[in-house]
Amino acid sequence: MSLILIGTALIALVSGCSGSGDASPTVTKTVTASPSEVASTPTATSTPTPTTPNSTPTPTCGPASGAAAAASGIAALPSPAGLEDTKWDAANADYSGYDACAALSWSVVAPQFGTAGSPYAILLFHQGRYLGTATAEQYAFQPAVERSSDASITVTYSYAKAGEPNAAPSGRTTATYIWNDGTERVDMTGEVPPAQG
Repeated sequence: MSLILIGTALIALVSGCSGSGDASPTVTKTVTASPSEVASTPTATSTPTPTTPNSTPTPTCGPASGAAAAASGIAALPSPAGLEDTKWDAANADYSGYDACAALSWSVVAPQFGTAGSPYAILLFHQGRYLGTATAEQYAFQPAVERSSDASITVTYSYAKAGEPNAAPSGRTTATYIWNDGTERVDMTGEVPPAQG
């Protein structure tokens, strides 16, 4: 009977030693591995999320590039009056006013090899979709265009008063263009330069 008790005590002692020896690394591994697993899981899951919007346009936004959005509009613009053999200069157009998601945005283009008094066309966009030009007639001198709100812009036109050289036009008019959700058109208030004649 004492032999059985000694054998049982030895087994308990051996299993207790090996159990306590294995328990410490197991607990340490679990604690050490657990934070790195938790940290790596959100990183792996969230990595694709930021790249998805950049690669897929949303339904309410147009092309990311102003040049891409304006390309077909510029190509379809008729030549400026009196300059029938001139093309519009898409390569040097000002696309800084273009916003793919704005209710109203713009780009400005001049003819190739233009001068200070050359006409400029203001192209308008609704959420990146080309609407047409701000005016049917294109006016001389580069306009100053500013954003008033997401749906409106203000244009200050310059023009040469009678007897003034093209180098220093002092005439100014201001027009505001507003995207109208109800009519899905652009409304204009204000004035454009007077007819030159």
